[in-house]
Amino acid sequence: MLNLRYHVVSLVAVFLALGIGVIMGATVIDRVTVDQLRNRLDGVEASDRNTRSENDRLATQLRTWDKFADQGRAELLAGQLRGVPVLLVGVDGIDRKSVSDLRAQLMTAGANVEGTLWLTDKLNLRSQADVNTLANAVGVADDTPDVVRATALAKLADALRSGSDQNAVVAALHQGGFIDYEAPPAPTSTSSSTTPFGPDTIPVRGTRSVIISGAGARLNDDTMTMPFVTQLALNDAPVIAAEAGQDTPGGRDVFVGLILRRPETAARISTIDNLESFIGQAAAVLALRDAGQQPAAHYGVGAGADRLLPEPPPTPTQ
Repeated sequence: MLNLRYHVVSLVAVFLALGIGVIMGATVIDRVTVDQLRNRLDGVEASDRNTRSENDRLATQLRTWDKFADQGRAELLAGQLRGVPVLLVGVDGIDRKSVSDLRAQLMTAGANVEGTLWLTDKLNLRSQADVNTLANAVGVADDTPDVVRATALAKLADALRSGSDQNAVVAALHQGGFIDYEAPPAPTSTSSSTTPFGPDTIPVRGTRSVIISGAGARLNDDTMTMPFVTQLALNDAPVIAAEAGQDTPGGRDVFVGLILRRPETAARISTIDNLESFIGQAAAVLALRDAGQQPAAHYGVGAGADRLLPEPPPTPTQ
């Protein structure tokens, strides 16, 4: 007959066995888990070392290309626009550094930079007083804001095509506050310009223009800048269009994408979508060299770009 002591001993033995099993199992599982985590950590550290090594290699390549651009820009651009009058037209609110950098490359190329016209926020015509002022500036009858602005921009486009025959329009728009004027830097040894440019004297005959807009513009590209560019295209003016971009969703082709999507502008006006880089600035200089002489082409890194740089002009036959 079993007694109470036997039951107690049996229960103690069972619980002791369970405890030993739990302890041994936990020890084995912990060791496996620790080994797995250690292996994963080793893999992460190795991947991190590889990533740092690759980043260092790419950074070295980038410094090399930057040095190449610094040392090669004069060789690439010098004389490409010698004596050619060039006017920059930007929309207020965009990245001004890229415009300033382009101006420096134009000077390197020997262009007679006439300065920069900035289309201002006042062209939004938020008041009737602004509408009246603009109508008086360009000599048109009072009308709706859209009609008055379209007429003014068409006259400005005619001025860019015709040069000195129409430069009173620039002076009138400047006086009314609808455009700002930024004078060019002092001529360098590579620039042949000696003309004292100003809002009363530009554009000169033979001017080639760069229209620059895009992210941050205080005028609507679709409804304001594009009609202006379209008028230039239909006038067969020697003009290109450019923008600075970013490699983010919606960060590139904000302005030039509109030009590319419209046959009447895409076929007539060359575009640059990466003006923020030296490559884009060099493309703008070389596209200006070819403006009006070759079919329009599209340069940069966006979806609509044909090449990074224009092809060399054909060698004259002997």
